[in-house]
Amino acid sequence: MKVIVFGSTGFIGLPVAHALVRNGHQVYGVSRSEKNAQLMRANEIIPLIGDIFDPATWEKHLVDADVVVDCAAGDIATNARRLFQVVTSSAARIRPGNRGTYSKLAYIYTSGTWVHGEERSQLRSDTSLPTPPLLVAWRPAVEDQVVKSEIVRGIVIRPSLVYGRQGSLFSSLFAQATPSVEKLEWFGTPGGSYALVHVDDLADCFLRAVKKNHLISGLILDCTNERTESVDGILYAFATVVGVSLDKVTYRPPANVLEEAMAVT
Repeated sequence: MKVIVFGSTGFIGLPVAHALVRNGHQVYGVSRSEKNAQLMRANEIIPLIGDIFDPATWEKHLVDADVVVDCAAGDIATNARRLFQVVTSSAARIRPGNRGTYSKLAYIYTSGTWVHGEERSQLRSDTSLPTPPLLVAWRPAVEDQVVKSEIVRGIVIRPSLVYGRQGSLFSSLFAQATPSVEKLEWFGTPGGSYALVHVDDLADCFLRAVKKNHLISGLILDCTNERTESVDGILYAFATVVGVSLDKVTYRPPANVLEEAMAVT
């Protein structure tokens, strides 16, 4: 298939593009910078240089594309809505047969399981009513817009906390591992459990969604490991590795909306 990936050099987007390329798909990545274009070429991703919100950058490839994948970073609260609007407007204009069952463009939007909010007593699934923290309170509305679109086959993938390779949301924990470290702090309260997914497993999920997009149109899918991990256990294991006494591992109240979201378990 012909796939356009927005955010194709990012923490999630690059492994997703890798997985698609390895499986024989023709992958185009959109970037503003020549530096990122060189990275894409080195990874067999065809670069499209320009503003992701300017249809002139990618529109000629949208005409016969099968799938668009939004893994774009930046100001995601604004970018997600804007990119979806620009792509769907272009698709409606330049693809006259786009409303047919198999000719319709598929659009895969990257959300996240933070929309489930804090819950320590019951299981949450992709059919649970969202109760998101403030940082991602806007996301359910975007998800709804994507899956209810009549212009594209909308699909939403919600990764849980992503780890692996060159980064993760645990970077603030690793940043504490200095030679003089004597204590470790984390956000929230003891007893929590994190849902996690390795970025390569997440990329495989996107690959499967691309292959089966005509079967899963209109669905919102959580992508996560089969079991959760104890936050206390993660912190204690990290403390052991860096030589911090377990009684020096503490929690503190979140100081901003990002820390509030990261404290959600």
